[in-house]
Amino acid sequence: MKKFNPSILLFVIALGIFVGLNLNNDLFSTQSIVDNLAPSETLKEEATATTNKQEASANSTSILNYDIIYSIEKRYDGGTSYYVLIDSVDLNSLLFMDDVKYIVNDLVREKGEKISIELFDNRDALELAYKQYGDLSMGRTLTESENLLQARHYIAAYSGNLETGFYFNTLLMFPSASSDYPEVGKHVTITEFNPQ
Repeated sequence: MKKFNPSILLFVIALGIFVGLNLNNDLFSTQSIVDNLAPSETLKEEATATTNKQEASANSTSILNYDIIYSIEKRYDGGTSYYVLIDSVDLNSLLFMDDVKYIVNDLVREKGEKISIELFDNRDALELAYKQYGDLSMGRTLTESENLLQARHYIAAYSGNLETGFYFNTLLMFPSASSDYPEVGKHVTITEFNPQ
């Protein structure tokens, strides 16, 4: 096995500079040129992960089935609210969060941007929320057991093009739970989500 000759590396660096490795006329240090010639395994892994994620999002479909159970024009701005039942989510995998975003994207494409979406993975939890906030037929507050049912099975709420929202396009994960709820607390978030 031949030994590595450091003079060859210097020759490659000089040749690279000579032929215009620096096309933007930025000044590179010798170390940055060496880094560019031999990227670390971490950078390769990050680039691969980014590429895979982009390909997956471009070609992805939700593994969760969904059905619109109720729609109601309840928003002050004339937007429609949809109560949607989805398949049961697996809390041990974060893939359900991508599925939620896919469903939101799909409904926004189909129904328009001025939309509110309430996603549940349990029919009883959906019915409770609809009677309490949709058609207002509940006529009472939820019991403790009903609140627990909502905390676990009210998966997400999305409000699109809503000027009074936290963001103009707001996505809440587990909106009826707090961050200290045993099963879903670690998933409780509020983010800006702009459907594509």
